Amino acid sequence: MGADASANKESKKTLFNQLDNLKNEILDLRKELNKIHGKKESWFHKNQDCSKKIREEISIIRGSREKRDSLTKKVKGLKEKRNALSLEAGKKISEYRKLSLEKDKLLPKSKLKNPILLKAEIGRIETRLETEAMPFDKEKKLYKSLKTLKKSLEDMSDYFGLVEKIKCLNKEIYEAKKNANAAHNEIQESAGDSQLLHENIIKSSKEVDKLKADEEEAFKNFITYKTEFRGINHQLKESLAKMSGIREKINKFNLEENEKRKLNETMLIQSKEKEIEEKFKAGKKLTTDDFLMFQENIKGKKPYSAVIKR
Repeated sequence: MGADASANKESKKTLFNQLDNLKNEILDLRKELNKIHGKKESWFHKNQDCSKKIREEISIIRGSREKRDSLTKKVKGLKEKRNALSLEAGKKISEYRKLSLEKDKLLPKSKLKNPILLKAEIGRIETRLETEAMPFDKEKKLYKSLKTLKKSLEDMSDYFGLVEKIKCLNKEIYEAKKNANAAHNEIQESAGDSQLLHENIIKSSKEVDKLKADEEEAFKNFITYKTEFRGINHQLKESLAKMSGIREKINKFNLEENEKRKLNETMLIQSKEKEIEEKFKAGKKLTTDDFLMFQENIKGKKPYSAVIKR
């Protein structure tokens, strides 16, 4: 019986040692699990942040592309307009030069070197005739001169016709050049805006590529820590299951010990009762312990601590 008790005591001690070791192991596993969980969640949120930024950058790229394409289309239309205006101005300039040559050819045919001076002279004579009082001969002479000058002016009607055409062409050439320059300036401005948008698109595209690489790295790290988390969590569950099993063994061990102690006490009481009965039959004197045992037996109590000592 002594050897069994010693073996049981040793087995119980072993179970408690195993239980303590498991408690420490579970504590370490939980600490590691919390640590891994923090890293896993950190990489998960980084992955989500990268995904959000990628969507934002792609939205910006799409908007910039639409604006750039719109500006490109606008520039194309403006170039067509500018080229048409430049072509129109070129044609008018060519016509202007042609008319100028014709005008210069007509000029030497006049007695006056400059038709403008001819018109001015006619104006002065008309003014004198209207405002001055003069002798009839002088007036007649002036009328004759006026008639001659007007005849010369009529002879130069082709010249003045060319002059008017040249004036109109000059104005049209100015407007055409002005509009062409305005179109050119708008082309430069729109092309500059388009180039800036294009550069922003390239910059955003590079940022998207970088974010995608960061997103992929974050996802890989998330999966790595998630796998590690599952592994440690599995170990924790196994350790908890082992601890539960050891607790059951300890409880069973305690129950068996209690049952054995109860059985030993019952056997001891029965043995003492038999001894008292034999003493009664033999007429022997009962001890104080015998009387105490007898009283306890009458009361129906069988305490575990009732060990007879002699």
